[in-house]
Amino acid sequence: MKILILDGYTLFQEDIAWTSLNSFGDIVFHERTSRENLSSLDKDVDVLITNKALVGNPELEYFKQLKLVVVSATGYNCVDIKACTAAGVTVCNVPAYGTFSVAQHALSMLLHYSNQVAVHDQSVRNGDWSSHKDWTYTLTPIREWHGKTLGIIGMGSIGSCFANMAESLGMQIIYHHTRDLHLPNRRFVDLDTLAKSADVISLHCPLNEGTDKLINDRFLSHMKSDSVLINTSRGGLIDTIALRKALMEKTIAAALLDVLEKEPPPADHPLIGLPNAIITPHIAWISLEARKRIFTTILEILEKYKLGALMNQVN
Repeated sequence: MKILILDGYTLFQEDIAWTSLNSFGDIVFHERTSRENLSSLDKDVDVLITNKALVGNPELEYFKQLKLVVVSATGYNCVDIKACTAAGVTVCNVPAYGTFSVAQHALSMLLHYSNQVAVHDQSVRNGDWSSHKDWTYTLTPIREWHGKTLGIIGMGSIGSCFANMAESLGMQIIYHHTRDLHLPNRRFVDLDTLAKSADVISLHCPLNEGTDKLINDRFLSHMKSDSVLINTSRGGLIDTIALRKALMEKTIAAALLDVLEKEPPPADHPLIGLPNAIITPHIAWISLEARKRIFTTILEILEKYKLGALMNQVN
């Protein structure tokens, strides 16, 4: 079996060795590939492993003996599922690997916003505390989340995990989902009610036709002026121009974003540089523990495939 890793850079860093895959056959590893350079790749492969590299008709026409595509992530929108199915190519993914890591990142962004630890630490390092007249001072407002309302859009595994963390802070949970899950102490509401009621809104839903630009002018206009929006899911859930307008006009207080609609973003992206937009480079998923779970699942998928079985098939 010949396996081609299309874009292994983000998953296989110095702490995880892709060479553990050698027991399955010949491994061809690329840190990055692009569709424009498709003809430079070894075409005689049985398995493709991709994270974000595209797999569609051009790849299916090029890799004639391809039988399996493994997406080293939960979301598989980089793969043309219909085309793979028509070509008889199985697609498998890695679900639920980053539940705790993504929820933890959402929490870390929220606490960063409310407590500004880094800002005050740098001030102390600069000698400001040592030269201050008083025993305490603040450079930013400090907020407490106890008693505040968290609105979660998408109460799946990550949304539920983040809700657990927020409840430990004393927050009240409301949520919008595809249906009422009848959760104890968590109230199912429509989107308008969630926008109007929540002090913090966190997105944990997939990007599809129904959720594309879900956070738009109308939604943002209903939010509280001191409310905070968190997105660790997909950038396309938010209308970027509408969010820029809301932040500049202070319709909402802040946006805490780990994802944007285009990644990497252009240097002149409308949200980058706004004082009330805190942006991290899509790192919520990337903890060592989460990546170990991904790799373990990939090994399990390949082991089952070698034995004639399938695991986590999505088509």
